[in-house]
Amino acid sequence: MNQQSTPVYDGLIKYHRKQEYSFHVPGHKDGLVFPEKAESVFKSILSIDATEVANLDDLYHPEGILRDAQRLLAAYYETRASYFLVNGSTVGNLTMVLATCEPGDVVLVQRDSHKSVFNALKLAQVHPVFLAPSVDPSSGLAAGIELQALVECMNRYPQAKALILTYPSYYGIASQSIGPLIACAHQQGLYVLVDEAHGPHFKIGAPVPPSSLDLGADLVVHSAHKMLPAMTMGAYLHVNSTRVSLEKIESVRAMLQSSSPSYPIMASLDLARYYMAALDDIRIDRMLARRDAFVRRLCSIDGLSVLHADSNRFMLDPFKVVLQLATRENGFEVQRQLIASGIYPEMADPRHILLVLGLTEDIDYDEAFRCINQVIGQCASGTSAEQGQAPSFPKFDSLVDSYRNLAVLSSEHTELNRSVGRTAAESVIPYPPGIPIVVEGERVTEHGLELIRYWQEAGAVFQNEWINQGKIKVYQLREHHKNDT
Repeated sequence: MNQQSTPVYDGLIKYHRKQEYSFHVPGHKDGLVFPEKAESVFKSILSIDATEVANLDDLYHPEGILRDAQRLLAAYYETRASYFLVNGSTVGNLTMVLATCEPGDVVLVQRDSHKSVFNALKLAQVHPVFLAPSVDPSSGLAAGIELQALVECMNRYPQAKALILTYPSYYGIASQSIGPLIACAHQQGLYVLVDEAHGPHFKIGAPVPPSSLDLGADLVVHSAHKMLPAMTMGAYLHVNSTRVSLEKIESVRAMLQSSSPSYPIMASLDLARYYMAALDDIRIDRMLARRDAFVRRLCSIDGLSVLHADSNRFMLDPFKVVLQLATRENGFEVQRQLIASGIYPEMADPRHILLVLGLTEDIDYDEAFRCINQVIGQCASGTSAEQGQAPSFPKFDSLVDSYRNLAVLSSEHTELNRSVGRTAAESVIPYPPGIPIVVEGERVTEHGLELIRYWQEAGAVFQNEWINQGKIKVYQLREHHKNDT
């Protein structure tokens, strides 16, 4: 197929040029009706913010430009079928689980998954078993599930239906075990669902890690807007297996997504695929050379180091740069100072700052280095400190009871230091990265409280208003604990 074609974008431009006046939704009438103060910013994009009128196709019954664009997407990623998502990779994760699992199914889940995966488990009413990732000792960051842990877990739960993996991590860590994990799960008949939100560019080839699509995963979600030139909320869902029902995938996606999908988002998804297909080795090499020079300069800053790959355990996405602090300053404070200087990192944690680079040669790395060097120089206190490492998750864990049984229980807020042994009635999530410290339905443990305190003391922002008041939502004491017996 001709990867240089952009059917959705071209169709919208044709629509814009042909239409004299809109007698259909949306109400801004191609930008004619809009607040004057914002007109100059929104006008051009509103001219293609259309709906399913003649020749613009229907996302849930595509026969024209959207059908062609999704076929081009599948051809580029070499999949059985690929779909546009306009509600982010979140809706992709929900779709993967709901399309492959039935209530009560045992599902093996990487414990450091995004909150959308845990929401999918709850919606699907499955029985999740959480597998703790290994931890890289030099950085304290999760480095993926080890093969032996999966084997042990499958022996304990031979009835498991699916394995849900996150690859790469938010930090760009791509576990070397991903291929063996997929192969091992398939030997036992499990579906392999991969939240590859941060890896839509993994088709580039080395030194970028391989895509889980090329390693045989059944279903894969890509958050196109995270790493590709696509609009926010634009994502892809890929079907890479004949074991999965396309009809079920399409049905679930249509139920979960808006019935009025954004055409600018879909056009940007079409253009992002086009952009990736047009990248040649010369441009990629120039991008990587400029990136490598930037990283070498960062490594020369006192009080700062950059995370490097571990050839035995994990690769790194070169378009993500993880800064590691060697002083007593924590990542959240350094991030605030970087923002004050005009540098906006993707995120921070107690020990790291994450920079996400673009797939371009045009980033002003000189000015970025100057600002980072100045901020780190101001932060350095002259004393190094052994930074505390976030405690790891339990090797295997599950819920106290089924989602169905927990749903009928009342809840209350209790002091954190009185919550050990109770069952969490909400997930405790620092955001970003959006990975739950405590999962709704888990028993609260000293380990969980240790994690909460670790993030609190560093200044993390939680998506739980009561946590900042020293409380957590738990099920009331009359709760029963099915898994105790």
